[in-house]
Amino acid sequence: MPAFYSRVLKDYDGENTTLRVAINEINAGNIADIVTQTANFGAALNDITLGSLQALRYGNETISASPPPADPYAQRELAWLVRYTDNSTGKRQHMTIGTADPTMLDANNRGFADPDKTEVAAFIDAFEAMVVSDAGNAVTVESIQLVGRNI
Repeated sequence: MPAFYSRVLKDYDGENTTLRVAINEINAGNIADIVTQTANFGAALNDITLGSLQALRYGNETISASPPPADPYAQRELAWLVRYTDNSTGKRQHMTIGTADPTMLDANNRGFADPDKTEVAAFIDAFEAMVVSDAGNAVTVESIQLVGRNI
């Protein structure tokens, strides 16, 4: 499965335009080459475009043809609101995850995921090991709240 490279540019009128191309799948053996290739490609794009860079993304992508889940509570409007803090600056950030499993709720702190449940603890460990703040610093999960959202 190929990976992708995506770049969003803003034009003179303030409108965004996106380009997206397939690239080789990223793995431990080629990641250094991919980083170099994407940097070179980005520099070459800068030389032939006038827009201002708004976003740059690249990575592996898996597109699944899985059927919808059988559980009727698997709804995108039922979400986990993950609040986390930048360990260096103290800046608070958040993100949401749709199709939250309400069986992960804490019976003693209703409305929030139970950090003592194995699955929740594993999520927190994985989140803190991988996610960085918008400043690039390590983060700490402060809470995981069950919320409804209108999309």
